[in-house]
Amino acid sequence: MGKYLTILLFLLITPNLLIAQDNDALHELKSAYLNIQNENYQEAYPYYRKMLDQYPKEPIYHYYVGRCLLFIDKDPLKAIKYLRFASTKDVPVDVYYYLGRAYIKNYRFQKALETLQIFEKNASKKELRNLQYEVYLSMAQNGLYLTKYIREPLVYSKQVFDLDDFYKIYSFEDLEGSFIKQDDFFENDSTKTNAVIFVPGSLQNQGVVYFTKRNEKRGDLDIYSITRLSDSTWSEPENLGEVINTPFDESYPFMHSDGTTLYFASKGHYSMGGYDIYKSTWDWNTQQWSEPENLDFPVNSPYNDFLFVPTPNKKIAFFASDRDTDFNQIMVYKLKLTSSEPYIELHSYQDIRKYAKLNVNSDVDEQSGKQSGNEYKSSEKNLIKIKNNTDFQYKSEYDSLLNLAINYQLTADSLRWIIDDKRSVFENTSDGQERASLSNIIIELEREIYSLQKKADNCYKRVREIEQINLATEKSIYEDNKKVEPRESGTTNRTAKIFVEPTIDSLTKSKLSIPDKELDEEHFMETGLEIESPSEYTKENPIPLNETMPDGIMYMIQLGAFSSEKSPVVFKGLSPLSCIKKEGSSIRKYFAGKFLQLAEAEKALPKVRSKGFKDAYIVAFNSGNIISVKKAVSMESKEDRIPMATIQKEESQKTDKQENLSIIYVLKGQMEKNDSIHIEKIKDELKDDEELYLESKEKFISFIIKSFSSYDSALPVKYKLEAILQKDVEIHAYFAENQIPLEQARKITK
Repeated sequence: MGKYLTILLFLLITPNLLIAQDNDALHELKSAYLNIQNENYQEAYPYYRKMLDQYPKEPIYHYYVGRCLLFIDKDPLKAIKYLRFASTKDVPVDVYYYLGRAYIKNYRFQKALETLQIFEKNASKKELRNLQYEVYLSMAQNGLYLTKYIREPLVYSKQVFDLDDFYKIYSFEDLEGSFIKQDDFFENDSTKTNAVIFVPGSLQNQGVVYFTKRNEKRGDLDIYSITRLSDSTWSEPENLGEVINTPFDESYPFMHSDGTTLYFASKGHYSMGGYDIYKSTWDWNTQQWSEPENLDFPVNSPYNDFLFVPTPNKKIAFFASDRDTDFNQIMVYKLKLTSSEPYIELHSYQDIRKYAKLNVNSDVDEQSGKQSGNEYKSSEKNLIKIKNNTDFQYKSEYDSLLNLAINYQLTADSLRWIIDDKRSVFENTSDGQERASLSNIIIELEREIYSLQKKADNCYKRVREIEQINLATEKSIYEDNKKVEPRESGTTNRTAKIFVEPTIDSLTKSKLSIPDKELDEEHFMETGLEIESPSEYTKENPIPLNETMPDGIMYMIQLGAFSSEKSPVVFKGLSPLSCIKKEGSSIRKYFAGKFLQLAEAEKALPKVRSKGFKDAYIVAFNSGNIISVKKAVSMESKEDRIPMATIQKEESQKTDKQENLSIIYVLKGQMEKNDSIHIEKIKDELKDDEELYLESKEKFISFIIKSFSSYDSALPVKYKLEAILQKDVEIHAYFAENQIPLEQARKITK
């Protein structure tokens, strides 16, 4: 009797144990899926790694493992291995997006570009928008551009440090101040960051500290400054403005001891991935920052490169990077700054990877880079000794030098256009002899540009010295001729090192035009920036001149100002294009793109710069009048943004999708087109909740029937269809719209 009771208890308990095991397996599958949707790759990886070990030929698990490895492993080759296999199978189309990103991290920019373009062709507009496809496309394009010709830096040393204290190695003679964690400086600040800031040694006389703060409007990190006031209090934080800050993160600022050169890290502008290092100089005359200049490869890479700190004489620099390191570790490089090294043309991604490692050059004499110690201070003393009665002489010298600098700069810019054309020919030429000839021409032009730029910089340097002399005497070079305009409320001058909004463009009354019939809302929702090959603009369809812009705010990207009409070929397929020419002037300003929001224009700006227009910038219009970008942002209509109802609907759909995750089964089969008479018979065998989908392929018609909640419910229909068609019909299992192994699905839903 006891024996039978034991058997009975086993039969009663075993089903419940099996159900518990099945529920656990389904819960584990759901948890892994939700983790990867929420980008918790570290938590998702163990499950998908386990599934791949069990089902080594299953494409979906290659896809998920590769996607996780892209974010949790510093070696991109591991992610590429799995994603490349998955891309040849039936997996989500965004496999090409993640594979493209992996290629960027592996310095294979051409391959990344090709792969991302495959994703563009197959993805929906929503997928492209949600994954910020254009950002990574620009990174690939920028990577191609920045690694084509390089100067090899001379590396003194490189050393690995923990992320928490890497900045402590930044030490050299005449560094008047110290680096500290920003959170230690702003003890009561609610915005916590991992940034490092430089605090000058003396903060008595209006010392300025540059730091990172979250932009309350957009949510990204921006660079701000605060000034030590005479009463030992601090000024309110001042955002450095849109020339420096983008909708992406900016951080790790360092103001050089020359008082005008700011080095900082940014994920925007024309980055090749992660943080790139840029420099910008303050123009004392215009009270503006210059357009940030990328410090180029191999200082910059597809990884995070930041905290670039040159010595006062700019002969040696430190910078940090997380390339070639483990997580939570940083490599600090010490290198010699030089612009005299010849350009090197890189032909393969293997060459790029070699130079990216920045190996120490044992032949470099580090002593040669040491500062004399008196050079910079000597120039300061000379400025102090200048007498006030030489103002007229300085005014004459000032005008002469400024005109000379502009001429040098314009000539250099013209040569850059020629180089761009030569590079275009080079990239489309396969003949070895012609490529070698073009390469030599490009290198010689680069050297000439360098010489001209150096002359221009020397002129600008003297111009700045004259400005500093006059600032020291509290007199303006043009104080007798210039009427001082009152400043806007809340702004200060550069002596307090506060960013001042640029003055309005001289073409304030110029108009853009679009025919009235095109001024409907639908047209503007489709505006943006495209690259078309060939260009839509020809002699018969010229670039529009002085078009009329509709009422309201619109942004465009200025490509350049020219003294003559330019062929559309110059603008490399950018579309739409516009041209403004003020009456009575020979100067033509060319613009690309049309945008309703600043954020849209800022996202398109890297694409424009990747086409060679490094000095391109955003211009704002209000009903055809040029206004400041800052004012335009404040006037942007809330109605132009994505309606909150749409956002709530998308979030609701996302939540419903997560709550309704389940395994379903479908039937797949094929019939010849002349057997299409069987379609009606198939329909007769289906229940109301079972749907038939047909796809015509040459001589065959493929069909899918979905969906069934269990394998057992699909099996009888499979047998009936096989009897009708006299062909095999397959059962497949899906979870969250992705196919999973049938064996795994049956275990879970048994």
